[in-house]
Amino acid sequence: MAQISDNDPIYELLDKWHDEDQYEKILEKIAEVPVEERSNKLWFRKISALNNLKRFQEAKMEISTLSKRCTDDKDNAKLFYMLGYTFDNTNCELKALECYRHTQELNPDYEDIQELMDSCLKYAKRDLENTKNAFDKFMPDLADAFAKASDPRDLVGGEDHNYIALIEGSFIPTPISLKLPLDNGFFKCENDQDKEKVKMLLEKKYNITDIDSLRQWYGNSRIAPMVQEVLNAMENNVEIPVEKMNIAGRTRFEATQLVLTYVKEYLPKAGIAAWDFSAVLAMARLAYAADLITNTDFGETVVFFVDEVKKNFSSWEEFSRSVIIGAFYNGMCIETPYDINSATRFAIGTGILCMQNYPQVKWIG
Repeated sequence: MAQISDNDPIYELLDKWHDEDQYEKILEKIAEVPVEERSNKLWFRKISALNNLKRFQEAKMEISTLSKRCTDDKDNAKLFYMLGYTFDNTNCELKALECYRHTQELNPDYEDIQELMDSCLKYAKRDLENTKNAFDKFMPDLADAFAKASDPRDLVGGEDHNYIALIEGSFIPTPISLKLPLDNGFFKCENDQDKEKVKMLLEKKYNITDIDSLRQWYGNSRIAPMVQEVLNAMENNVEIPVEKMNIAGRTRFEATQLVLTYVKEYLPKAGIAAWDFSAVLAMARLAYAADLITNTDFGETVVFFVDEVKKNFSSWEEFSRSVIIGAFYNGMCIETPYDINSATRFAIGTGILCMQNYPQVKWIG
């Protein structure tokens, strides 16, 4: 069955309803057209109507479907523009900027695209200024909690790694409703059902099935080295050749630069390494709980990373600041498409967890 022509009378109706802001009517009319008869032009009109109705998740799904059909630069440029629009309107300005850059690359003459990119950067900086303000308010409270801590207890019986893994050990198992106890360093799943849930989580989401894959995951997933590399370049006025990067790489690099510009005053010398250490020990605890790694593998992992924490940090307060900024960076650049506001809320929540737990115990050094 042939697709409808780009000159089909249906477009007169769609234009009329568009001018009248009757976007539901547009969707209803397009729904009457069999999928196999819809042209790219008609599909774009559906996405536009969804965007105008602020149904951005549905628009993204339609964009994903249409992307498999688009073969020329003109259509792909428009597709990236529409995807950028969805991110632009859901507070993911840097992801929108990335999409608009794709549009510009595919069609340098695309109308107003440079203005849109400039606007995205402007609002991303505004959001990061709000992030800085949130940290400016929170960090003194964090320091005060440690200053006022009285008689923190000693960590005994191998509890040190439980506290290092506390933050991500609180978040990573959440989808399977499992809690890693602070008072049981060698925790095992109580039943086969829990064990299978852990195995499925680790394998499907993180590709961890044994000690070798755990090590590989850590090597591939660390976020501290890149952040430290960018920080070193900034502090030493080293020019990074962004023009040689692909668009996604450039966006990640610039996002990292922006984050550091606004929050680096709170970073300890080791940067956000505490986030990575917390993550790998939380993963190790889960892998051990589900019998994916042996006692020896788990013990060696614990000894190595506890030693790394001791070498890189001098107090729970310093460790906490590293975790909090790491949580923000991870939330913004890894877990979300550069949703700065969401990442800020997550970071402050992480900080509250640190404040509630770390002043109660002595530093592990």
